Amino acid sequence: MPNPDQRYKKHKTVKTPGGKTVRRIVKKKTKKQTCAVCDSLIHGVPHGKRPFEVKKLSKTERRPENLLASILCPKCRDLVYMDAVMLKNNLKSEEECDLRYIKYVKMILKKIE
Repeated sequence: MPNPDQRYKKHKTVKTPGGKTVRRIVKKKTKKQTCAVCDSLIHGVPHGKRPFEVKKLSKTERRPENLLASILCPKCRDLVYMDAVMLKNNLKSEEECDLRYIKYVKMILKKIE
């Protein structure tokens, strides 16, 4: 009887060198990263690798260099940058910003100042 924690995991059948057939548990892979606002895929971030494999990659291979690049897609990031610049130059108030972007706009404002 298998361990209760491992009953519902994916298995694959493997033949050993001794001729026996054994069921082995397939390890889970990481999901593709998605945008925090619009749920579209983020490019430039590794996916399908185990966490220990990602740790072995260099810092620039793990995530893009741009600010908020591993959190937001390029379209949302451009909108956030525009809102941040408008807030800094007093062309827009915080109430006029979209509620989904305010958290990220504040993050950018801290980096700009």
